[in-house]
Amino acid sequence: MSMRRRRKMKDKIVFGMIGCGDVTERKSGPAFRKLPQTEMKWVMRRDEKKLEDYAKRHEIPYFSTEVLDMLRDPDVDAVYIATPPHMHKYYTVLAAEHKKDVYVEKPMALNSDECREMRKACEEHGVKLYVAYYRRAQKKFLQIKSLMEKGAIGEVRSFTYQYLCPVPQFDPNRPWLFQEDTSGGGILYDVGSHMIDFFLFLFGEPSMVSGKSGNLSQALSVEDVTTGFFLFENGIQGTMNITASCGIREDLLTIAGSKGALRFSIMDQAPVSLITDHGTEIFEFEEPEHSQMEMISMISDAMLGKTNVEDSGWNGLETQEILEAFKFGKEVFFRNKD
Repeated sequence: MSMRRRRKMKDKIVFGMIGCGDVTERKSGPAFRKLPQTEMKWVMRRDEKKLEDYAKRHEIPYFSTEVLDMLRDPDVDAVYIATPPHMHKYYTVLAAEHKKDVYVEKPMALNSDECREMRKACEEHGVKLYVAYYRRAQKKFLQIKSLMEKGAIGEVRSFTYQYLCPVPQFDPNRPWLFQEDTSGGGILYDVGSHMIDFFLFLFGEPSMVSGKSGNLSQALSVEDVTTGFFLFENGIQGTMNITASCGIREDLLTIAGSKGALRFSIMDQAPVSLITDHGTEIFEFEEPEHSQMEMISMISDAMLGKTNVEDSGWNGLETQEILEAFKFGKEVFFRNKD
C-alpha cells in the first residue's frame, strides 16, 4: 500500500495547468484565480502564441511549451490537465512521477485500461487523483442528493433519463471533440460521461450495466444514439437514452420513489420539481459563476487536508467502463474496488 505524502502546512494549493483550450476560458480557468485557497502559477501549451496570449489574459506568471518546466517547480503542488482525452494518461502519469496531485478533465481517458494505469501511478507515488465531474459539487445536484437522502420521495425505485439534441456542429475551438482517436467517442463521451458519473453519485455502486450505441444519421463518424440500462447494488434500476440527431432538444431525468418523484435536467441549472401526493414543489438555482468553481474549491481543500474528499479515480474508471459497455454493446458486471 502506498503512503500519502505529507504536505507542509500552507493556506493554498499552487497549480499548474496543462492545456488551455476553450473549457478553461470560462468553466474552470478563472476559478483558480478567484478562489482564496488556489493559485495558478504555470500554464503549458504547445502553441506558443496562444499560450502567451492565454497567460497574459488570465494573469498567469509563468508559461512554457515544455511541461517539465512546470513539473520541476517545487512550488507546484498539483496540476490541472485540460488537454483532449488522448493525452490524459500521459500527463497524469508524468505528474504523479513528479509528486503532483492531479485534477484531470473528463472523460478520464480514452479507455478503461488507461484509467487503471492512471490510478496505479497516482497510488504508487502517493498523490491524489480527481476527475472533473463537477456536478458532484454544484448546489443543484447536492440539493437533489439531499432530498433523496432525507426521504422526500420515499425509497428510490427507478429512474429514466432522456437527452435529445440535433447533430452537433463542428467547433473550431475543439476540432478534436468528435474524433474517436482523440476524444474516445461522440456525445456519449462528451456529455454522457457527466450523466453516468452523476448516476453513480446519486445511486451508489453499480452491479450491472448493458447498452447499445449506433450511428443512425451518419452525420459524424461517431455514435449518435445510445441506450443504456443500469442495475445498482441497492436494487435501483434505470435507463438512459442519448439521441444526438434529433429535431428537438430535451434533457429530463425522472427519479421514481415510493412516495413521489423528482424531475429535473442534468446539463443545466433549470429548476427541480419534487412531486408527491401533496403537490409539486419547485427548487430554483442560480447559474454558477464558473461551472467548476465549487469542485475546484472542494478538491483544493482536500489537498490542503482541510476536508476528506475521496479520490475520484475509482469513479472515473467505473464511468469509463460504463461508457465502453454502452459504446460496444456489452454487458458488464461490477464486483468490488480491488
